[in-house]
Amino acid sequence: MACLEQWEQGSRMRQICRQKLYGFLTWAVQRNHLKPIYLPPASLPEVRKAKRVGYAIGDTEILRLLDGIPDPRWQFAVQLCSTYGLRPEELRWLRIKDGPHGPELWTIYQKSMGGRKGDKTKPRRLQPLLVRDPNGSSIDWKLQARLEIGEELPPLQSDGDGAQALRNYLRRREVWRSLKAEALNLGEQLTTYSFRHRYAKASHAAGLPVANIAEAMGHTIEVHLGSYARFKPDATADLYAQVNA
Repeated sequence: MACLEQWEQGSRMRQICRQKLYGFLTWAVQRNHLKPIYLPPASLPEVRKAKRVGYAIGDTEILRLLDGIPDPRWQFAVQLCSTYGLRPEELRWLRIKDGPHGPELWTIYQKSMGGRKGDKTKPRRLQPLLVRDPNGSSIDWKLQARLEIGEELPPLQSDGDGAQALRNYLRRREVWRSLKAEALNLGEQLTTYSFRHRYAKASHAAGLPVANIAEAMGHTIEVHLGSYARFKPDATADLYAQVNA
């Protein structure tokens, strides 16, 4: 696991170095500090590795993880990410608003929506999808009520570093490393977005309309399907089962 994490960090560092070098060479040539021969090609496509398959952590695995987290602040963070399908960065942007039927939990975090340049996600009301215990019973952690009374969340470093802060904490937990190895054995990767993947997978499994799932997660339908079409119910297995019957 340590080797994998070091490789991931090295890959990110190489990408940053390429971007910095590209910017420096362009700047130097444009200001005649270097000859035009050093200008990097504008249309050279960047070689990218195949997009990793993000693991949708299961409810029983979430409970295993919570048992291995000694700090109640980080337990709270994992519960929130799992129940509301949050991006880790959104933990610092949670707000309680007055709604027509009482207090509502919102995130006011904004990020790029993809597509047209400059478009950002809008603040959205959060919809809980409760984690279930091994018997199938829903677990209500009273998350909104705990936020209303000001229960403390963990330190998330500076703006934009929420995922990194959660990653740094979880990677020190033995149960997280074990779950990561189990996911890798399936050809998938456990990340801090795996709680969000769980929310998407469980929402599709519950038969909720795609448009509503996308809205709850702060996606356009197109962006949502680009990431989570694999979780849409597929009738192929049912059709073959009918033939075999």
